[in-house]
Amino acid sequence: MIRKEQRERLLDHLRKVDLHYVVLVVLIISLSLIMGGKSRYFFTLTNFDVMVNNFIMEAIMALGMTMVIISGGIDISVSGVLPFIAIVFANLLLRGIPVLLAALIAIFVSCLIGLANNWLRRVLNIHPMIVTMAMQLTLRGLNLAVTDGSVISGFSQEFQKINQFKPLGISISVWIYILLAFIFLIYSKQNKMFLNIFFVGGNKEAATLSGMNTEGVLRFVYVLNAALAGLAGVLSTTVYNSASYSFGQGVEMRVITAVAIGGTSLTHGGSGSIIGTIFGTVFLALIYNAFVMSGISTYYQDVFTGLMLILAVLLSEGARMIKEKSVKQASA
Repeated sequence: MIRKEQRERLLDHLRKVDLHYVVLVVLIISLSLIMGGKSRYFFTLTNFDVMVNNFIMEAIMALGMTMVIISGGIDISVSGVLPFIAIVFANLLLRGIPVLLAALIAIFVSCLIGLANNWLRRVLNIHPMIVTMAMQLTLRGLNLAVTDGSVISGFSQEFQKINQFKPLGISISVWIYILLAFIFLIYSKQNKMFLNIFFVGGNKEAATLSGMNTEGVLRFVYVLNAALAGLAGVLSTTVYNSASYSFGQGVEMRVITAVAIGGTSLTHGGSGSIIGTIFGTVFLALIYNAFVMSGISTYYQDVFTGLMLILAVLLSEGARMIKEKSVKQASA
């Protein structure tokens, strides 16, 4: 009797475990062990630092992109926002504005871009992919026009030392990501605004009929996403001690792929999680690091990203269809 109860309790716990997360964790561990066996440098602190810092901007933006996709939307403009804000931040610094104030002004500008994205989406009543793609192209043109294709540099010695400041050997960018990931993990489960994002993404009409300010929720996610892209732009300037129109090339696809790998549905809103995005980001960062350490041409990274995006969509759709089928069978 006791064994039966224990077995039922164990099965109940297993049902609550998300199989998608289990698969991702197994893949991450397996890939790490394979790479560790192939290269003695893989499990070194130096390689870990390189791997993390090479993908940290995507990791930061993936948090905001998760919320946008859960709401039923998409934001392609991040690859234009990141370099644009880096350029704004750099120009403010060259005009003698203090670093913190310049960063706040630059991020505020990115929030205005998020507001513009949402306003155009609402007024034109078209899919957000079209609006944000137009914004991306506009910003890319501005980035080239403002910089004339050149790199902005020549910052003060004090500013150049920011990237050298590493509490406990960890860069400021990584600490900021850890803090943001923790906040998103907590708020996505408890905060009313974050919970409303799931509701709006699942059924916008029902959310509107229930009295929810759906447009306010959507405005929040687009501003939040743009703000994080702006933060990535500011941090990129501190890392490279420069600003360039070429920052963030193709970053939108890497970010969206990390979110999709983490289990957030690209085709149906209302489903996804921050913890899944974190796992997806770690997995993608490991893959890119494996490319570098294996000596495989980085040109194949885009090929792999595209294949992973297709696979993530197929798995997401497959899981949704299985879930719907099981619900119908249970109700029959």
